[in-house]
Amino acid sequence: MIHLGLPLSHARSGRWWPENAVYAADFINNRYMRNGAEIDRASAFSFSRSTPKLAEDSKGVWHHFGVDEPAITDRGLLLEPAATNMVPNPTMAGAVRGVVGAGGALPTGWTTTNFSPVEVLDTGWEDGLPYITLRLRYTNSTGAVQYPCLIPAMGVPANLGEQWTASAFYKLLAGTWHPNPAAFLNVREAGTTQTYPSLSRPDDMTTRTRLALTWSISRAGTVTMEKRSIMFNAGAGDAGDLTVQICAPMLCKEPTASSVTLSAARAADLVSVDLPNSASQLSVISTTGTTTISVVPGQMALPLSSTETIKRVYAS
Repeated sequence: MIHLGLPLSHARSGRWWPENAVYAADFINNRYMRNGAEIDRASAFSFSRSTPKLAEDSKGVWHHFGVDEPAITDRGLLLEPAATNMVPNPTMAGAVRGVVGAGGALPTGWTTTNFSPVEVLDTGWEDGLPYITLRLRYTNSTGAVQYPCLIPAMGVPANLGEQWTASAFYKLLAGTWHPNPAAFLNVREAGTTQTYPSLSRPDDMTTRTRLALTWSISRAGTVTMEKRSIMFNAGAGDAGDLTVQICAPMLCKEPTASSVTLSAARAADLVSVDLPNSASQLSVISTTGTTTISVVPGQMALPLSSTETIKRVYAS
């Protein structure tokens, strides 16, 4: 009897790299090639990073990567410079459910102004990020404007001309935002005078939304910053009651909002690819486009960026 079935071995159906490539790395599909032969990841590039790291996949889930583990998701390889989160408690440790001052407690180091009462409804993790759910109520019974604020960082030192970025994730669960969206994500910058870099609130944040504010320090003298993750301009007689989820607040000396950093510091990614002697240029295909770089064969460092993820690289 003759049995028909699959052969014991298969010829590869075709190359996944360009015809003229002498090196290729497809980070999304975890496949690598040098001089026409497929190789494993350890042979394709070297990598180090002295701290853990988080990276977001295409569905908005944040994955945790350990020391010296490259941050590869279905979006590709995320390579970033170092960053330090100056929010001292971004994981919201110390929070206790209940009304603050009557059994409940805000995260250690957090405070509010002109919200009363404040109630901690829940804390936990969602899609790899820590969150806190707060019920915030305010009534302005004065004859002047009030500024209800949620403040996770105070007394942060800074210097004239530095570039900083503040960010956080928000989700409105109940109630409505104050009708004036101005200065929602706000930083108080105090030196010889004061200024308030601000970002207005979008109209709809019923799904988790990251807001980021980037500015340069403009106050001379000794400067300290106070980050307000939420701030309203509440006029006389204004009142409100809203329930909001806050995730992963950050305040970093960097030109854009980088990956979420839950510890004080995130070290730089250090990666280099081992190119054949015949290579003369490297094409880096990222989530924002393609960049071509002239190369010297041998070990070559890949570029770092917090605004794009590398999907593939080809050397020819």
